[in-house]
Amino acid sequence: MIKKMNMKSILIAIGAVCMFGLSSVQAAELKIGYVDIKSALESTAEYKQGMKRLKAISDKKVKALKVLKDKISQEEKDLMGQSLAMSQEKMAQKQRALQEKVKTFKRMQQDAQEELAAEKNRMDVASMTRFQKVMAAYGKEHHFDLLMPKPVFIYADPKHDMTAEIIKLLDASK
Repeated sequence: MIKKMNMKSILIAIGAVCMFGLSSVQAAELKIGYVDIKSALESTAEYKQGMKRLKAISDKKVKALKVLKDKISQEEKDLMGQSLAMSQEKMAQKQRALQEKVKTFKRMQQDAQEELAAEKNRMDVASMTRFQKVMAAYGKEHHFDLLMPKPVFIYADPKHDMTAEIIKLLDASK
């Protein structure tokens, strides 16, 4: 078992050396570049505007939720203060009404989160679609054999970084 494992490891190592040797010969002929996708997308004017729009929507939702939460808190305080003077039936009725408001608050909160997530997703899909088109056109125009996303590799020479050029093209392609 150990001999098989050692032999297998040796064969894998030899294969890797052979592949590395071949790929280094081929790499001299290849034109390769890379792009930091996250940086490229987040640096565009369109993305920044979209994030401002999302923040405005979020702020509006948060404000509406705060108003309702403050109202619920005030009603809870009022109910506690008046609880001794109320009949049990009236107290139960007010508690049910308060519970309904809490449910409404939770629903509104969840709806707001879902709406914001959906809007962010739409924005991301549109940005990625444009990004892919721009990258493909850029690669063809500049005769690249391979354009890769930055997080895929451990090291790359910065001279192959095409991120700044892609940001300019994305901003220009609105």
